[in-house]
Amino acid sequence: MTSPNGATFVIPIVAGIGNALMAEPMVRQLRAARKGSVIKVIAATRPMAEPFQRLRGVDVSVSGKGAMKLFGAMRAAGPIDCLIVPFPSNRWQYNLLARQSRAEQVIMHAYPAQHRAWLSSVGTRVEAKRGLHDVVQNLRLLEALGLQPDTAAGPRFELSRNDTDAAADLFRASGIEDRRPFIAVHAGSARTILAAAKRWPAAKYAALVRALLEQTGMAVALLEGPDERGVAREIVDQFSAVSALTGAPVAGAAPRLHCLELAGSLGVAGAVLQRARLYVGTDSGLAHLAAAVGTRAVTLFAPADPQRVCPFGNHDLVVRPAKDCSPCFMYPWESTKPKMRCCEPYCINEISVEMVMEKVRLAMPLHAERV
Repeated sequence: MTSPNGATFVIPIVAGIGNALMAEPMVRQLRAARKGSVIKVIAATRPMAEPFQRLRGVDVSVSGKGAMKLFGAMRAAGPIDCLIVPFPSNRWQYNLLARQSRAEQVIMHAYPAQHRAWLSSVGTRVEAKRGLHDVVQNLRLLEALGLQPDTAAGPRFELSRNDTDAAADLFRASGIEDRRPFIAVHAGSARTILAAAKRWPAAKYAALVRALLEQTGMAVALLEGPDERGVAREIVDQFSAVSALTGAPVAGAAPRLHCLELAGSLGVAGAVLQRARLYVGTDSGLAHLAAAVGTRAVTLFAPADPQRVCPFGNHDLVVRPAKDCSPCFMYPWESTKPKMRCCEPYCINEISVEMVMEKVRLAMPLHAERV
């Protein structure tokens, strides 16, 4: 069942942009270790596919969303020698995928809470360990192949000249001056069970924007992805309303506050984030992308576990409420589907502007950065 060039490895990527980026080091190191093999990534969407399309020697296809489309793409991939399922993979669909793949070898994680034995016993199971970052959880799967992964190697996202040129066009259209430093603020997240509990209020983001403008002297770019249209404008409106109400506008704020709509290629978003002096915002795929292009990321956490899913190498810049019950997202350790204990009012609201600014000052000493 092997290809002319060696074994055929297939890796499904279906859980979002952040999860895709956290699986990228595993795919990259597998590619380097098995040069004679065929490495196939099947991604649910084009943005999830992009990190792997930038890796040489990796065959990437897009299945579309939904289990049936993924199963169809798996069949179209041809004979599979080894199916590697990235973390977290504790939903019944992953186990069914493993069984139906007909792969000679299946490598995925074992969890404390699992589905019925006939599903969860398929393949070689590597114990998922609490306290490890998802990047490391994924890299540990390679040990089942006899490989010794470099667990210090974080995600990378390679940018092209087309990406940087398109970002430059976006900067010009948005009024951001060439080469002038700015801070990227992202207030949104995907439409998932976690989204509402992860989203800091627009009024607090408006107060944060004011603090950033006053204390750093830099421009601020409010970023919007396709899933959060209108959030940036709401923050700008809140900012303007408070300034008018207090009669204390920030000097020179108007030309330094910008809204950037990110659509299409993930590469353009990556080029925007690479140009930013700092990322500040929600726990999202863009936070992981910022870290992958070398930009430090101050990230707000509440229900999700930052030990697992903070931007790799940026745990020191995590902001979270002082609550014993946080993190409260139960999947994949205590639940076999996305589920959390939290309910309104969400504890994300307990994060203050000053708590965020403390991390901004840690990442970017303000006395040395004012422009």
